[in-house]
Amino acid sequence: MNEINKFLILATEDIQTAQFLHDSQRFRPSISRAYYAMYYAAQALLLSEGLDTSTHKGVIKLINFHFTQTGKLPLNIAKLLKNAHDLRQLGDYSTDFISDEIISEKIIEDAKTFVNEVEIMLMDKN
Repeated sequence: MNEINKFLILATEDIQTAQFLHDSQRFRPSISRAYYAMYYAAQALLLSEGLDTSTHKGVIKLINFHFTQTGKLPLNIAKLLKNAHDLRQLGDYSTDFISDEIISEKIIEDAKTFVNEVEIMLMDKN
């Protein structure tokens, strides 16, 4: 199995985990897992172009530079990744951040949208 497929499997697993946490009313960690689903999908997309970075901000920058600015990835889809990153940062590092069912549900749907878009893009490349 190649690295791109490994990242896509991780993305799918994390969407499922995010949904499980959401259903268990564990909203803060569900946001984190939904973000990681997007992060892994973004890593797969970058790898498909021979690009790699180990930082979260680096992934967002490279996605914007190589995919959004070139028109390969719609801006509204790329913004889902940035928004999820920001929410994950709040959820993981701010004790004042309060998550709820609505935020959790929205970010999981965003993750599904982002991962699906990446999968379509990767299929089109083959």
